[in-house]
Amino acid sequence: MFPENHSVLVIGMPNARLFEFCCYLGATYLKAGENVVFLESNTSPSVVRQQMDEFGAGAAGHEKEGELLIIDAYMQPPNAKDPKAVPLPDLSVLADVFETMTQAIEKVGGSSVRVIFDSLTPLYIHHDSKAVARFYKDISTMAKFNGAMTSVVHKGILDEDQIAAISTLADGILEVMVDRNFRRFIRIKHLNGVLVKPKWVPFEFERDQESEGTFLSWNAGKD
Repeated sequence: MFPENHSVLVIGMPNARLFEFCCYLGATYLKAGENVVFLESNTSPSVVRQQMDEFGAGAAGHEKEGELLIIDAYMQPPNAKDPKAVPLPDLSVLADVFETMTQAIEKVGGSSVRVIFDSLTPLYIHHDSKAVARFYKDISTMAKFNGAMTSVVHKGILDEDQIAAISTLADGILEVMVDRNFRRFIRIKHLNGVLVKPKWVPFEFERDQESEGTFLSWNAGKD
C-alpha cells in the first residue's frame, strides 16, 4: 500500500482501532508476496494471527514459511511466551528494541521486508520525546534500507508536541479519526514523492461474501 523505502506514521485516537488497520496492512503485504516483521505491544501474538486471518492472510502458514515474524512486546501475563514469536519483554531499553528488530528483519530476509510497529506509544512511558525521536529516526532508517516501515502513535494518550517530534521525521503521515457517530475516516496528510490530496474519506472493514474474508472499503470520492 505504501511505497518502498518509506517510513509512514499512522496517527489516531485509541478508539480508531489502529491495531485492526495494522493487521490489514500486514495481511495485504503477505498476500502480495512480501515478508513482514510485526511488532505488537498492545495485545498477544495469537490475536495478531486471528486478525490477519480475518483479512485472509493465513498468518500461521506465513510464519511456518518464514515470511512473517511477530515480535511479542506485550508478554501478558508476565513471563508468558508465545512459541512462534520473538519475545521482547522490556521496552525500556531502546538499544534492545533496535537490536531485536534488526535481527528479526535479517531473519525474515528477502528483497523487501515490511515492518509494522504497533505501537510507539508505550515507549513514552520510559523515555522522553527526544529519545523516542532519535530511536524512530534510527529504526526507520534501518527499516527503509531493507524495505519500509509503518508505525502507530495514539492521540489522546500522547500530546501534540510528542507526536510532532517524530512526525517531522516520517516520510508520510496517515491520520485516522472517529466521529461522534462512530464512523471512521482516514486521510493521507502527506507522502514524500507522491502527490496526495489531504482529504478525509470514510472507510470501513466489510465482509466479502464470495471469499468469506474481510476487506477495507475506502471511498475516496471523485476529487
